[in-house]
Amino acid sequence: MKSKIFYYFTVVVLLKATVFYSKDNPRPKNIILIIGDGMGLNQVSTSVLFSKNDQFKKFSSIGLVITCSADNLITDSGASATAIATGYMTNNFVVGQDPQGKNLKTILEIAEKKKMSTGLVVSSSITNATPASFYAHVKHRNMEFDIAQQFVSSGIDFSIGGGTDFFLPNNLKGKREDNKNYFDSLLSLNYNVYDDFSKIDESSSKKRIAAFLGNNGIPKAVERHYSLGDMTKKAITYLSKNKNGFFLMIEGSQIDWAAHNNDKNYLLEEMDDFNTALEVALDFASKDGNTLVVITADHETGGLSIPSGNIKENKVDFAWSTKKHTANLIGIFSFGPGSSRFDGIQENYQIGRKLINLVEPKKAWK
Repeated sequence: MKSKIFYYFTVVVLLKATVFYSKDNPRPKNIILIIGDGMGLNQVSTSVLFSKNDQFKKFSSIGLVITCSADNLITDSGASATAIATGYMTNNFVVGQDPQGKNLKTILEIAEKKKMSTGLVVSSSITNATPASFYAHVKHRNMEFDIAQQFVSSGIDFSIGGGTDFFLPNNLKGKREDNKNYFDSLLSLNYNVYDDFSKIDESSSKKRIAAFLGNNGIPKAVERHYSLGDMTKKAITYLSKNKNGFFLMIEGSQIDWAAHNNDKNYLLEEMDDFNTALEVALDFASKDGNTLVVITADHETGGLSIPSGNIKENKVDFAWSTKKHTANLIGIFSFGPGSSRFDGIQENYQIGRKLINLVEPKKAWK
């Protein structure tokens, strides 16, 4: 009799625990992480105040992020993206490794082991520091020829970015001096490789897709006929076919480039482009009901402020304090199952841990 009572008591406790977990700690099937490189709070302010397609006002789960690296007050993209991708802080310029040079598992690699589909969509080279931190492991972000080699063996299902320079030899208009042709390598690994956005066929998942739309980065937003949102839509259409879910990282890379140049118009154009990706991701997540969307940055660039302007005339004046990165806090905006985990003030590596624990709940942290 006692054993039966204990059995029923255990079942009730487990059921209650399951219900509690599902209500308060929901786990999404899909994760879309969107990074605005160099996008500080005032870059976001330009969108909220002046963009006709602003998506940031749709978020109710909002937090702040400290961006320091393991060895510096002011981070670079390698250290910050590694923190977000792995859940561990590292030194500036390091990609996918800890300060001692040990390789760190990334959320993309963990997702692959869970048989989830994986994707990267960026407006920089696919070998640039932020995207590289999700699949590569090198001691310095400038090792882009080595990063390209690691991309080939990464198993990423869908990617769009630039980077032809690092995948092709000199005689094929690349910059590799070892005569290696990694486009051929990708083709041999059952990839479809594209150099034209309009030709990308995302309707079938029989082959992986890798699109390289520029020698280094892809063209600026105003110089191309497709948006970051169009790129995002193709990625989601392809990746969402997997019943096990997907992990997708999207980067508005050139927000950072515009801020480094202290170029107001360039920044506003890239923020508008960034909003197209947010719109596509949020629309998918709203309809799907089982997708988490997280938007953040790796750091702030430019020390931007908005000293004057006219909101009725849609005019804005910028003031910059530097052409480099700053230690200013950045924002984090989330929507969907698990979004409340990202509220409040947190370190950048904590974002990585929260994301990874949504994919691998039993992952323990040292």
